[in-house]
Amino acid sequence: MKEAMNQYFSLRKEIAKEGLDFLFKTPFDEDAESLIYIGEVDEDEYISWQPVEKGFYDFNSLEEDLGVRIHPSVIEYFNSYYFADLDGFINDYYIKLESVLKKEDIDSYSNTLKGYKNNHDNKLENIPLGIEGNGLNVVVDNEDGSVKLEDFERNSFEVISESIELLITSLRLKR
Repeated sequence: MKEAMNQYFSLRKEIAKEGLDFLFKTPFDEDAESLIYIGEVDEDEYISWQPVEKGFYDFNSLEEDLGVRIHPSVIEYFNSYYFADLDGFINDYYIKLESVLKKEDIDSYSNTLKGYKNNHDNKLENIPLGIEGNGLNVVVDNEDGSVKLEDFERNSFEVISESIELLITSLRLKR
């Protein structure tokens, strides 16, 4: 997972150097892990950021609370880096994955998981990981780790990647 993220963040840096510096700007959050911030907050309340490797967060209590084992790739994703944005295009879709800005993000993510489980017959066959530009959920199949787009209204799924790692390395930052 870290290698896929390294590749993605390197690509993001290359494109930012081409004049798209907004790729490493984010609204300032005083509760975020300050290690990711670079420089000062600008007049629009944005600040530059950089990905920073993070330590391991144990998901056992969350899994016990939810009564489910979370796919290992999702746990790896949340234990790789602190970062503000991980987004891009795959096929004709714009994908925005969950950011990891602070230790408490796992706590807020647990609320997301509980809400998702509640809306899916009290099951977590898929684990939410982000959103698609038209409002579809980006989910990880909790059995095989594939990444899918979920249309909740139609109760349909479309596989867009075999894994989170492949999704991340396939994301384009320009159309």
